[in-house]
Amino acid sequence: MENQLITILRISTPYMGSFVKNKFESEGIECFFTNEGTTIGSKYNPDEILLKVKAGNSEKAIKLLLQLHREQDLYSIKEDRPYTQIKKILLPVKISEDCINLCKFAIAIARKTHAEIKLLYVYEDPTLNESERHTVSWERYIKMELQEAHKKAQLKLVNFSMEIKKAIPKEILNSVNLHYRMLKGIPEHVIVDAAERYKPDVILMGSHGKHDFENEFHGKTIARVIENSSFPVLAVPPKTGFNEKEKINVMYATDFYDADNSSLNKLLGILQAFEKQIYCVHIDLHNESHLREKVDELNKMLQRDYSVHNIECILFESDDVVKGLETFAENNKMNLISFSKIKRSAFYKTFHHHNLKRILASEDIPMLIFPV
Repeated sequence: MENQLITILRISTPYMGSFVKNKFESEGIECFFTNEGTTIGSKYNPDEILLKVKAGNSEKAIKLLLQLHREQDLYSIKEDRPYTQIKKILLPVKISEDCINLCKFAIAIARKTHAEIKLLYVYEDPTLNESERHTVSWERYIKMELQEAHKKAQLKLVNFSMEIKKAIPKEILNSVNLHYRMLKGIPEHVIVDAAERYKPDVILMGSHGKHDFENEFHGKTIARVIENSSFPVLAVPPKTGFNEKEKINVMYATDFYDADNSSLNKLLGILQAFEKQIYCVHIDLHNESHLREKVDELNKMLQRDYSVHNIECILFESDDVVKGLETFAENNKMNLISFSKIKRSAFYKTFHHHNLKRILASEDIPMLIFPV
């Protein structure tokens, strides 16, 4: 009974969901958001979002919801200030072996930056490869299959929420707002669509490392989220630890585009709470002499406009972009690699698809990629 979820409310707007969630969490009621799970196809439908709680909390949740209805028309909520002002982390997971470590990393970031976490469990739609047949018996079978998959996924998510409580000290877990969402479908589609609704400051995803192949999402999935999302993506290798007190070394890979300035400001915003040293690194493939002038100009601009920060531009020679970034990161003990996805730039084309997947798989260092 404890592992069952009870539907409390159908969510019509993100503001309404945030308002009710905040009220429930302030009373110690754990929140789960799911879709109906009984429709065919992978497309994300925001009109199907339901707020659920564990069966043991259902009576308390219903009483609180009735009180909220008496005090305010929930369906008329247009804007919830905590929702629009708080920093937000979207954490998509498949609930694999490395998921607890990924959650610990996300919680450490959230504590440091005073952000909330939305853990998004994406489960497979069992009907994606089914050929459509317009018969009553086929539709009945499909509905039963969807309901069973939804039930199993829901149980898996609830069990995982209990694992998190066992693995993470209560005082740490209680210091962040962590809630759960469960949606079915193709992960890259679901994650991108969910991000458009949630509008996170960053999408945090588990990636391959050099020696680990059982990860949260394949490199292809992460690459497609990076390609299609309008929000920054932080790809974190398995077993990556996070020390809240250490100074972090950041490598921002630059190709001297104007958009780098915008991305640098975003990077500073995300890392505002951290003591940091940032290196703007350009990989020189052909030993081009004019690049030194660009580096000197950029360093002058950094000294003029970003003097309060520790930022330096460096030219690094290599015959391969990925190998060059990897070598610089290892030699200088980088804690984070970052760059912008400027689609028409030669630099982005270097990373596009195969090389992006390659560097995600080759690095044991988190990577932060900005949309432009």
